Amino acid sequence: MKPHIRQAIKDDLDALLRLETICFKEETFHKERLKYLLLKAKSIVLVAEIEGNIIGSMIILLRKHILNARIYSLNVHPEYRRVGIASSLIDFLSDLLEKNGYDNITLETGITNTAAQNLYRSKGFHVDKKLSNYYTNGDDALHLIRKL
Repeated sequence: MKPHIRQAIKDDLDALLRLETICFKEETFHKERLKYLLLKAKSIVLVAEIEGNIIGSMIILLRKHILNARIYSLNVHPEYRRVGIASSLIDFLSDLLEKNGYDNITLETGITNTAAQNLYRSKGFHVDKKLSNYYTNGDDALHLIRKL
C-alpha cells in the first residue's frame, strides 16, 4: 500500500491534530503549536494519504543559513504501521532536502523505542549522542544523524 505524500496545507490542520492525539499520549502538540509549525515556522510539514485520508505526517524544522534539517515529529496511524509509511515519508524528505542542498538530517527518539531506532538505522541514521532526561516524563533519548 503506497501512500501519496505531499506538503501539508492549512486545510490539513484538523486531520493533523487528530493524528497527533491518536499517535501520542504525552508530548502532543496543541492546536496553536501545530498551526504555527504548519503556517509560520521555517519548517516543512509532510502528510501521507491513502484514499484521501491522512494516515501519516512528518514535521521538519529548518534554520536559516544552516543546511541541517531536524525531524521534529513523525506520526503514523496505528492501523497503518509497519507497512512502509514512515519509510516513504523519510525517502520523500531525503529527496527533497538533497535537491535543496541540505547536508544532514537529525532527530531524537526515545531510548526504549527500538522500532523507531531500527527504522532510522535502516535509512542510514546513526546515533551520535545520548540525551539524558530529554522528555518531560524524564525518559532519555538518542540523537541521530544522517548525512545526505
